[in-house]
Amino acid sequence: MFRKIIAICSLTIFFDSSADKYRGASLQKLENGATVVFVGSTKSDSVLVMLCVSSGSTDEIEKRGVASLLSSIFLKKLKESVNADSHQYGSESSSYTGYDQSVYYLYGKAGNLEEFIKNLGVTFSDFAFSIDDLNDSKKIIEQQIVEDQQNDKNVVRNEARKSLYWHSNYGVRISGNLDDLKLISEKNVCDFKKRNYTKDRVTIIIVGNVDKKSALKSVLKYFGNDKTTSEINRLKEPPHHCSTVRITKNSTQVNVPIIEMYWKIPNYRNQKDNALAAEIFVNYLDEALQKNLSKRAIASMSFCYSFWNYDYGDFCMTITAKNSDSIEDVITAVLSEIKYIASEKITEEQAKKAAKKLSDSTKMFHFDIDVLDFVDWVSKKVGSCYDFDFLKSYYDFVGKFDINKVSEQAKTIFKNDPCVISIIKPAVDSKKNAN
Repeated sequence: MFRKIIAICSLTIFFDSSADKYRGASLQKLENGATVVFVGSTKSDSVLVMLCVSSGSTDEIEKRGVASLLSSIFLKKLKESVNADSHQYGSESSSYTGYDQSVYYLYGKAGNLEEFIKNLGVTFSDFAFSIDDLNDSKKIIEQQIVEDQQNDKNVVRNEARKSLYWHSNYGVRISGNLDDLKLISEKNVCDFKKRNYTKDRVTIIIVGNVDKKSALKSVLKYFGNDKTTSEINRLKEPPHHCSTVRITKNSTQVNVPIIEMYWKIPNYRNQKDNALAAEIFVNYLDEALQKNLSKRAIASMSFCYSFWNYDYGDFCMTITAKNSDSIEDVITAVLSEIKYIASEKITEEQAKKAAKKLSDSTKMFHFDIDVLDFVDWVSKKVGSCYDFDFLKSYYDFVGKFDINKVSEQAKTIFKNDPCVISIIKPAVDSKKNAN
């Protein structure tokens, strides 16, 4: 009993002295190396518990697809651990594996909080599986790979990533390939888990109207006090070749041409000012291109970029052209316009407008943040959930920018031609052509 009282007192002191707050969220760095994030919500009586591990396919050394296979087995064991009664009350479980992170979550009634923490903690700490578990998960991954290979858009995008990240696992499909999948053994999965699923790579996110001290006590109980660490040894990105790789595919799966252009961007992980400046420019670029190219043979355009969350970085522009005859004209026009916009110094007014657009998108980050909004936010903005410095400061950071840096980053990203241009064209219908 005396030892328990000491433990509870220590827990209380630790909680009060080390809490790091962000708008409705507070962060705790535990002595065992893990991080706990609490996000308060009074909008429902539900609770979300997420286990985020900073480990993904980039940590694979030999066989490809081990991280994805481990995630599938982990989720299977996690679902088996959840009390059947919980499912009757709308309990949900899911997982996601990416290049740098693996995320598992349980969602349900607030009364299930301790059970959810226990399920995640026990599965994480006492991970064990059978050959049947392995084979069942292999079948799931195999189906994902087959479906991925049957989608022409995915095939072309996978080829583009191979060219962008030719030297590392960032260029390899996260789920691996069928040949590697067949050869992955139980030992391969266990070794990967032991090497990468360590406490210092863990972030536990708890969303809901919960008692923080009680929840933290459960985390320490089921995840243990022992400290486990590992070193993240991901390859640094070398400069990409200057010439543009061109990938073209005729496809029966599209009705109009789809053009994608990829630029490599700097690693902004520890360069917040530069990352913000780049993001402001991209938001300005979006509007400027839409306006300047409105009369061209373009049906739509969109951007996808990763400035904040990863050790790698790329900017992808997707353009839907109106017809195949206009493809080359569209490419020339878009590239010329981007270089022109990037070379011109963006005005203070234009930058403020773009920054306001970013700021408006963060209005959901308030003290009563909704559970589902937070899940969407985490998946889009935080990724692996271990860069909490970004999470804390982003909302306020958007309003503070250096106009000169915005122009500087625009030129940095777009001074060269795209690294990859991929084109998916509608395949010629041979029967129609013959008639």
